[in-house]
This record gives sequence, structure tokens and C-alpha cells, in this order.
Amino acid sequence: MNKVNLLVVFVALGVVAWMIPVQPAQATTLGSAIASQQDEPAAGETEHQSTQTFMGKIMQHEGKYVLQGEGDKTYQLDDQEKARQYDGKNVKVSGTLDKESSTIHVTSIEAAEG
Repeated sequence: MNKVNLLVVFVALGVVAWMIPVQPAQATTLGSAIASQQDEPAAGETEHQSTQTFMGKIMQHEGKYVLQGEGDKTYQLDDQEKARQYDGKNVKVSGTLDKESSTIHVTSIEAAEG
């Protein structure tokens, strides 16, 4: 009878072990987990870019303010409130450029000298 009980225990342990989902072990420290999350861009966000300066004229195009730059290059501006103040004026825009959408994420806009 002792062998039967032992067999039942092993079968029960096997069933329980079979039901537990297997996940690969990941040795991760909190610091490296945070660092890896910070390195990944959020959805729709481009890689880290430095601030650039763009020269041109603020104009309305299809109901939105854009920067008409050198060489007939047109940039969308993500800060329409700042852009509205300079409608029709030559400006210097500082910000980061999203090359895929030709959108400048505006840091500042100021009137161009001259």
C-alpha cells in the first residue's frame, strides 16, 4: 500500500508541475531594467535628436502654420500658438526635426534679424 501512495504523490506532483507555465528566467537588475526602458523610443517618437535651428517664413498652408524654409522646403510646426504670433514674418525656429513627417517639434520661435 505504501508503493501505491508514493505513486499517487508522484502523479499528482507531475500534474501540478505540468500545469505551471514555464517562463524563461531573466536576471535583470532594477537599474538595467529602467535604463533599457529609457533607451526605447515611445510609439511615434523618433530617436533622440539634438536641437536644430531653422530659418524661414511663417505662413499658413491648408489652415495650419508652417515654416517655409530655404530651398522651398516646408516644415510642419507642432506649436501652432507660438507660430501664430509670427504669421507672415521671417523667423528663427529652434527645435527637433521629425524627418518622417517633416515636423519641427518647436522649442522656440523668434523674429529673424535683418
